[in-house]
Amino acid sequence: MALFGRRKPGFSREEEWKPEEIPGEFSDALDPAVNKEIDHPHPEKKAAQDAAQQALAEPADTGEAADKGEKTGETAEKQDLFDYLQSLPDVEDPFPPSEPEPEAPPEPEMTKAQLLADFIRERCLSALLTPRELIARDEPDADALIAEMEADERCGDICRVEGQKDVYFYCGETMAHNYAKIAMLTTERDDARTVAEMVRFNCKAFPTPTPVYYFARQPFFLDRERMKAVVAGMKEQEAYRDIREVIADVNGEPYLYSIDLMSEKYARALANGAESREADD
Repeated sequence: MALFGRRKPGFSREEEWKPEEIPGEFSDALDPAVNKEIDHPHPEKKAAQDAAQQALAEPADTGEAADKGEKTGETAEKQDLFDYLQSLPDVEDPFPPSEPEPEAPPEPEMTKAQLLADFIRERCLSALLTPRELIARDEPDADALIAEMEADERCGDICRVEGQKDVYFYCGETMAHNYAKIAMLTTERDDARTVAEMVRFNCKAFPTPTPVYYFARQPFFLDRERMKAVVAGMKEQEAYRDIREVIADVNGEPYLYSIDLMSEKYARALANGAESREADD
């Protein structure tokens, strides 16, 4: 059946063409793939083609042959590439080379004061202070070296904290000032002064009384038996007359406070509140 319905009789008819009746532009005779004369040309045509190729191959005269030989490299050697490049005319480069970047000036050598500051920074990374005594072991004039370090702008991060036994140095960008003070107290192993300083600091900064078990933690490591002896000794010293003890009503936990910064009633109320929250948690 036709695509658009049944074909009516007599409307159109199919015609068959013989090969000799096909027009030339549609004939396979023009197709090189099926043209038999390409592989087996006619003898007369082959003779004409050979004669044309021979005429093209023969030069018109001897001079032309010599020129042709020079061009094709048959009678002369090929020109060297480097010789050819040297024979080219000089042409200005449209893209001149960029100027070299200026070399950075070398950093000046570090002074002894700056080396000392680096030494203090390295110890601070391990949470260690640097006492003056340690500096004086390797430097005879330690005070002059320390003064030079503190006057150098590149050593502005180096701070000091003074204790009763020595002066200690640390890096303020690595170690907090409060921690440096605690580290100084624990380094000098003056337990009474350490407890008193921390109790006064907590009463003033927060404010809050300080539980006795607070000093059992790092970096103090003072157990209850040691703390009892420390508190008993503080009561007999005039320098620590402001340090008092209060007992929490909730569970009998002892707290320390400074009477100069906080009243006993207020300290007891804060202690009871802290222990009540601990019990709830």
